[in-house]
Amino acid sequence: MSLADANLLRLYFEDRGNDLDDEELTHFLSYLRHEFKHQAVEPKALETYVTCLVKLSWEQDTKLSQYALACLCHLVKRIYYQDQSKLRRYANEIVPVLIEKLADGNCKVHDIARKALTDYWRAAPLDVERCLRKHGFLNDEEVVRERVLEFLCTLQEAERKLFSVRTMLFDVVATLKDASPDVRETCKTSLVELYQSASQQSVSDLLSEMQTQQIDRTVIEDILTRLNMTSLLAPPTASSPVIVASVPASDSTLACDKIESQFSTLALQKRVPLAPIATTGENTSITAPLPTTTLLTTTSTMTTSTPLPSGIELLLKSITGTLTEDMKAQYVLSAHDIEVLIEGMVPAFEGKETEVNWSARQQHVITLRALVRGNAFEEYPIAFVAGIRILADGIARVTNSLRTTLSAHACKLILDLAALCGAAAVDPFIDTFAHCLVRLSSSTKKIAAQNAHAAFSVLLAHASFSPRVASVIVVPACRDKNASTRLFAATWLRLLLLVVVAGSTGLKKELAAAGYVEQFEGAIKSGLGDANPKVREGIRPTYWDFQALWPQRAELIMNDVDAMARKALEKANPRPNSAAGAQSITTTTAVSSAALRKTIAEKRALLAKSAERGPGGGQGVGAAAAAAAAAATATAAVPCVVTGGAVTGGGAVRVVMDG
Repeated sequence: MSLADANLLRLYFEDRGNDLDDEELTHFLSYLRHEFKHQAVEPKALETYVTCLVKLSWEQDTKLSQYALACLCHLVKRIYYQDQSKLRRYANEIVPVLIEKLADGNCKVHDIARKALTDYWRAAPLDVERCLRKHGFLNDEEVVRERVLEFLCTLQEAERKLFSVRTMLFDVVATLKDASPDVRETCKTSLVELYQSASQQSVSDLLSEMQTQQIDRTVIEDILTRLNMTSLLAPPTASSPVIVASVPASDSTLACDKIESQFSTLALQKRVPLAPIATTGENTSITAPLPTTTLLTTTSTMTTSTPLPSGIELLLKSITGTLTEDMKAQYVLSAHDIEVLIEGMVPAFEGKETEVNWSARQQHVITLRALVRGNAFEEYPIAFVAGIRILADGIARVTNSLRTTLSAHACKLILDLAALCGAAAVDPFIDTFAHCLVRLSSSTKKIAAQNAHAAFSVLLAHASFSPRVASVIVVPACRDKNASTRLFAATWLRLLLLVVVAGSTGLKKELAAAGYVEQFEGAIKSGLGDANPKVREGIRPTYWDFQALWPQRAELIMNDVDAMARKALEKANPRPNSAAGAQSITTTTAVSSAALRKTIAEKRALLAKSAERGPGGGQGVGAAAAAAAAAATATAAVPCVVTGGAVTGGGAVRVVMDG
């Protein structure tokens, strides 16, 4: 379709309400829909089509919006067959419309929106899942939240081999605590449908997530009963066998033969295949080895492509272990190479860590770190992120390994993903990684705790701002029972605030409207009153970053703390000469001045009463002396000087009275 049709659509759209009848516009939309079915779209006209059709889909006129949506869905289908990369570019405009239309009462509108959204997921799964979180699970309309849950069920049925609910598990389980009972019931039904044919390990992961989010036990029992997995709730007994994930020798041989046959075909095409993943000891008997070939490697000096704001970069430099390490990079020649590599890693990450599989896990994590430094994400981002999606839960479990070296490599892998690949590589898994890193930060091993702190700090700095991570993970961590976690959480909260400062003004308004500011305020108050002096010291810079965003709320915190805490806060002010610093000092001086005047008035009244008694029994002199001593003691503690009715800071108070 030519650019002329796109320009004509723009003219129709701009002339609405003047001389143009909506009926004429609907006829033109019907014509465009027919053309989208049979003709290719000119790339230059694509942006005009998307902009106009998206806006028309939001129109109040039912007929016009339905025609525009039908036209938009056929455009999505056409781009899907023509150039899928273009769909990723317009995901933020098109996908929210499709999500809203899932809740339309018209069955035809619902069906075409569902089909278009499924096609969109096939082309841009990460973008669609991000929009489902933001515009679906966080939508104000409960019917939209219900339809999103139902869409996940239909998506799994249509794409059973490609779609995994694990990437959306946190959001789905969180819906079990929705305010609407209808949404909660739909969520239970959807979980049962999503896990109806799942393995016991997958259901066990579901149970773990529900317990982590503190879902009501009756709800958990109801879901497991429908899945016939109630045995997972029963505590293990002495007679219960311990299930250890393993791969039989025959299965391993078949997997090896399959991979070798694939590489034999590639060898005929004169391609350079991948090197094997080295294994040691007994591990070679349970992992499917890759064929032995020459590895393309080089020393990596790769850095993040997106520079960080100066404030965030300086804060990260002050944290030990946040710099990426120099190590050899591993390169791949196609997306298929990545798929074969990931396929060989999956068995080692299944189940619990054992004496048999831990070494293979460590080697796989090192290989993934080498791939991050190579061309895997840069040239084949979809295949690479899809592979990380498959291994995400396993990587998260490895971070909490009791073997320090294995845990350190897993933390470094998360750090590398965030620092070298950016938000696109970690946004889909930030919930999964955040939970395990916060849990590890409370470890009694200082090295492990510091690794978790560094990895989570880099993750927060490079990932897109996630309100759910802020409210569900970071804010509760500020009140954690472990002092080291509370200390680290002060830095995490500060990073989130710096991300908001560097973000758009719209993000700041959204956080204020959604009530997140109150949560940040409560976390800072908790830190300023913490029993641990290091936590109090760590939260003070966070307070001033909060003050830069919401000064009025910060002033309430300042007025609520005692004099000692207020003085320590002012000392930690990075901008003492700014308006904010001057305002806090003025407030403190005003409070001290009022207290001083009140103290002087009380002492004068006491001296007057003593003078009225007279010198008869000596009581007047003794009382006056006592009052003067009390006045000197009380006023000496006030950090101001009264001179000629003026109050200035920086010395003791001297009150001169006649008689």
